[in-house]
Amino acid sequence: MAVKALYNYKFPARDRAEVFGDDIIVYAYWLDNPFFCSASAWRVPKNMKWKDFVGQIFGQLYGLDPDFKKVKEWKWYHFDSEFKPDDEKTLSELGLRHKSIVKFKPA
Repeated sequence: MAVKALYNYKFPARDRAEVFGDDIIVYAYWLDNPFFCSASAWRVPKNMKWKDFVGQIFGQLYGLDPDFKKVKEWKWYHFDSEFKPDDEKTLSELGLRHKSIVKFKPA
């Protein structure tokens, strides 16, 4: 569906990457989960290790679903491409960038 702008928007976006310094915004979305109906977003350091992101931030929210702890293995996607995160790599090393979306579901 085409969208017609009512005004000429010629100004920098307020949420552009350079505004966040060493941090990035990462969206996460649990596919096919009725408990979480939309993606969530976090401001995190781009040098944060994947294991810290999952353990300290990501797991705090998604751990509210009783099924979260029952899952032994996750299938991960960066946007629509499957990826296999390494716990010891940073978000940046894994290719995550400002406004990346990480989708996941039980494997």
